[in-house]
Amino acid sequence: MARDQDQTPDLRGLHGPFEVPEHVERLEPYQPGKPIEELERELGIAGAVKMASNENPLGPSPRAMDAARRALSDSYLYPDATCFALRRALADRLEVDPDEIVVGGGSNELIYLAVRTFCTPGSDTVVTHRHAFVSYVLSARTQGVDVIETPVGPDLRCDVDALCAAFTPRTRIVFIANPNNPTGAHLTRAELEQIFERAPARALVIVDEAYHEYAAALDPDYAASLPYRSARPAVVVLRTFSKIYGLAGLRIGYALCDRRAARRINQARRPFNVGSVAQAAAVAALDDEAHLARTCEAARDGLAALARGFAGLGLTVLPSLGNFVLLGLGRDADAVYRGLLQRGIITRPMAAWGLPQHLRVSLAMPPDIARAVEAMSAVLRA
Repeated sequence: MARDQDQTPDLRGLHGPFEVPEHVERLEPYQPGKPIEELERELGIAGAVKMASNENPLGPSPRAMDAARRALSDSYLYPDATCFALRRALADRLEVDPDEIVVGGGSNELIYLAVRTFCTPGSDTVVTHRHAFVSYVLSARTQGVDVIETPVGPDLRCDVDALCAAFTPRTRIVFIANPNNPTGAHLTRAELEQIFERAPARALVIVDEAYHEYAAALDPDYAASLPYRSARPAVVVLRTFSKIYGLAGLRIGYALCDRRAARRINQARRPFNVGSVAQAAAVAALDDEAHLARTCEAARDGLAALARGFAGLGLTVLPSLGNFVLLGLGRDADAVYRGLLQRGIITRPMAAWGLPQHLRVSLAMPPDIARAVEAMSAVLRA
């Protein structure tokens, strides 16, 4: 009878199944850019502009969209788990062996796969620099692997001497982005070679080239890392279809690596990790050189417009070889970010990257760039 009268549920022991290891308890989840639909729903507005996630404002290639539509008719079938056609197309284009290519659900999945595959918690460390892509740190901490973030220079560029000074016999993976997100900075050929030469023999040097196509188009002296792979088997190159190819929603990227590394990553890769629609779209996107050229031209003009407009407002605009710019505001960025949201402009605050006074602004179409600069001017006046 007493038990019937006690309506308080007995929760003892129910917390047990939901306990997690300490390294997971400390994780801060990745915060993506705010979706357009969410902002419009919150403010009751229409016509918001997203300049937060480094997406291609021109969208995907028409050929890629046609291929994706055709592939939908076979979506009741499991995809090709080996991504044979895409690996063959990439191999032909890049002059590598298909067995040196691993395809993932965006290059972000491959970052996590590399740590999971090659790092032993408690024994190995991951080395990167401050203000690099946050997934390098998150992927290590998710696996309980120690991570070292080295200092950067006053211009927020990677301090290569400081990075190399952090190498120890425990270093298993070195993550660098070239160009870097969110700063837009890139490594010179000499800097890249210094990292390759000073990395420990047991360490993989993973060069994230998500913005490779933009960088190669914007700077004829840009140093891609692919040519170094033949002499340095421990170099792994990451690239993606999310940026210049405009396929971010389909989640598809790839790693170029020694076939021994590829075999190990494939051991840890989940089956059917890339859908058939994404594979078909990626193959078609590779063949649309005209769309690639239009995107590069739009990036060249758009970066100049962003730099000109924001610098004219007295803001610091860091040089960039990506499809975005990093703005130094000289004040806390959160209020500026929220003021822009009120005006229908979605940018990306950089506090999670350790830059609380900076905003990252992605490329958009010319009228939207002008609107963003006008909105920024109004927010700064306010």
